Amino acid sequence: MNFKMNERKGEFIVGLALALRGSSLLFGKIALRTMGPFLLMGTRFIIAFVLIGLIFHKQLVKVTRTELWHCTLLGFFFFLSMAFELNGLKTTPSSVTAFLEGSVVVTVPVITCIVTRKLPTRMVVLTSIIALLGVGFLTLKGGRIGFTTGELLILTSAMWYSITVLITDKAAKNDDPMVIAIYQLLFISLFAFAGAFIWEDIRLPQNTTEWSAILALALICSGLGFTLQPLGQKYITPERAGLLSVFNPLSASTLGIIFLGEKITWSIFVGSLLIIISIFLPSFINKKPTTLDENISETNLPKSDCSNTEP
Repeated sequence: MNFKMNERKGEFIVGLALALRGSSLLFGKIALRTMGPFLLMGTRFIIAFVLIGLIFHKQLVKVTRTELWHCTLLGFFFFLSMAFELNGLKTTPSSVTAFLEGSVVVTVPVITCIVTRKLPTRMVVLTSIIALLGVGFLTLKGGRIGFTTGELLILTSAMWYSITVLITDKAAKNDDPMVIAIYQLLFISLFAFAGAFIWEDIRLPQNTTEWSAILALALICSGLGFTLQPLGQKYITPERAGLLSVFNPLSASTLGIIFLGEKITWSIFVGSLLIIISIFLPSFINKKPTTLDENISETNLPKSDCSNTEP
């Protein structure tokens, strides 16, 4: 498929996808009352795959072996990320969960540096720090970060998600993004159902509220959120995609204000402002980005190992 988009539109689509997926913390808490995390994951993604597949069924027959392999990798690492998240969410407040998951604004540039052996630009470093501070103000709200078992699970989830950002970047730029978007849903559900049959008792939701939460997860978070991200990430860098992940906790906090009656405090205002600044700051600086390794060269200091040649 040919998408007539540019970097700005790509950023908007990725931001929208992550904002939609931010609602998963709200709906996930409800659905986990009855279902195990693996069964919940498998159910929501198989529903999303069937619905999206019916709409774009012509794309399903155009898949190549390389695309299936990329979808398998995406499905596996998304499964790991969400499995750790859902298990951590059982004992960790959603606000703390959102903050810890916001650490991807730092981990994505770090992993990118390791993989490409190239230091990030000063703008990437600056916006990542501003965004991480914004997530902290937005989500802590008087809480504290500790290293309980649940919180360590959430941190591990963020690491796995950072890897999916890099895989999505490669797949979206080399494959058909719609094929990737559809088949990754299938592979996430397959890995999740395998985990459910091995480690969980199969128990379906018990009431309308829980079924509604699962359908919301399937349609909004999985069907739209996971499908839109590869389409938009085709046009942006993985570092930028990692930065846009701040829309996840921003969406979670907004939903908390609307549906849970949470008040708009000064910390929410400051956090939201910092996030907005981190997202739009690069657009206001119309000059060629200067990398950290260029700065090192200008000051005649020895370069880091990360600034060697491209692989």
